[in-house]
Amino acid sequence: MLFLLPLVATACAPVPMTPERAARQCRAEASQADGISGSVGAGVSNRGSFGTGSITITNRVFNPQTEAEFVADCIARRMEGRPEPTTFGVSIGGRT
Repeated sequence: MLFLLPLVATACAPVPMTPERAARQCRAEASQADGISGSVGAGVSNRGSFGTGSITITNRVFNPQTEAEFVADCIARRMEGRPEPTTFGVSIGGRT
């Protein structure tokens, strides 16, 4: 059983951050770079047609960035191990 201990410890170790991994994660978050994002949808169900929509506004709206600026800052932050900045916002959505 003792021979499994190094294997278990290795499996629990954090995955090191690479520039490629940081870029992938940051690109996924880049839609919120300017503080506003939203979605719209429409469809048909057995109860008739419907539409959905939502909008999210965060405090980044007061200090907007382009997606390129956001990704560059995010990659640098992740590579340096700095925490993500605190953001807050509101989401509004509905379905008709």
